[in-house]
Order: sequence, then structure tokens, then C-alpha cells
Amino acid sequence: MPTRFNLILVFFLCFFTQQLTAHTTVKKAPVKVKGKVVRIIDGDTFELLVKKETYKIRLSAIDAPEKGQDYYQKSRQALADLIFGKMVTVELLSKDKYKRWIGDVYSSNNEYVNGWLIADGDAWHYTKYSKSAPLAAAEANARRQKLGLWAQANPIAPWLFREESKQAGSGKEKTGKKKGPKGKKGARA
Repeated sequence: MPTRFNLILVFFLCFFTQQLTAHTTVKKAPVKVKGKVVRIIDGDTFELLVKKETYKIRLSAIDAPEKGQDYYQKSRQALADLIFGKMVTVELLSKDKYKRWIGDVYSSNNEYVNGWLIADGDAWHYTKYSKSAPLAAAEANARRQKLGLWAQANPIAPWLFREESKQAGSGKEKTGKKKGPKGKKGARA
């Protein structure tokens, strides 16, 4: 026969266990949306029409060449060839600072579009935000085979291109020195 002490002990253990599990956060599965791709913005961003709502989607785990950068048009066209005007499913993972949805994109055949772009050499594996071993292997294979942008002599990663553009826009050269005056021909510093 249980003693009064044992009953009280069991009660408190049950109570505290329930309290601990009640405060444990359970991560929700990503929301999935299915819709038609209505606009390709660049090699890693597009618009998706779901019913009457438009979502701006930034593909997760990849980074494609920027406008003004070598291979920009080819990368953008590669994404268009894969998904423009087609139905896709997107796992909405989070929103970025530009209010775009970051997502994993799947074709109507349930093939991973983000991975295709890396494997075909149309985008970089964005290791700052993804530690995926299969995507790293896909990029390494594309590099070895000189596919897509890897056929270029010295492809510049988009994040480096953006940084250089930002420095140039701030009026500083890579040395950190200010550039001379702009606007007038023949003006000297």
C-alpha cells in the first residue's frame, strides 16, 4: 500500500513534468503553398500566384548572380526555363529583411528546384545560410565539370559582388580611399 509521502511525491513529479513539457516549444512544420509562377525577378527570386494572392519567393540555400554581373541573364533564364508559368509547391521557411518569403521550391514532379540550379551551375550553394551536404556536393560536381557559371575563368560569388558594389557606391575603393570628384570632366582631386 502506497504511503502518503509516496503519493505526494508522485503528484509533484507529475505536476512538474507537465509544467516542463507545457513550456517546451514545439517547432511547427513549414507552411506549404502551391501556385503558378507568374514572374521571374532574377536567378533566385520569383513571384508565385496562389489563388488571388502574390508571394515574392527567394529560393533558400542558393545565391544567383546579381544584375550587372556575369552570368546574370543565363541564371535568370535557367530559373525561368524550370518554373515560369508552371505550378510549383513552396515550403515557406521565413521572411527576409526585404519581406520576401525564403523557401524550398518543388516542381510539379516534386523535384527540388533549388538543388537543380546548383547542380546545373546556375547558382552558388549559399553556405552562409545552408550547411546541406548534398547541395555542397552538387556545387562541387558542377565546378569539376565546369557547368554553367563554372565555365567562366573566375566567377565572382554574388555576395562578394554585392559587397564590392556597396563599397563602390559609398565612394570608397577597395583600398578604403575616397575616389576623386565626380561629374566634371578633367576635374582633379
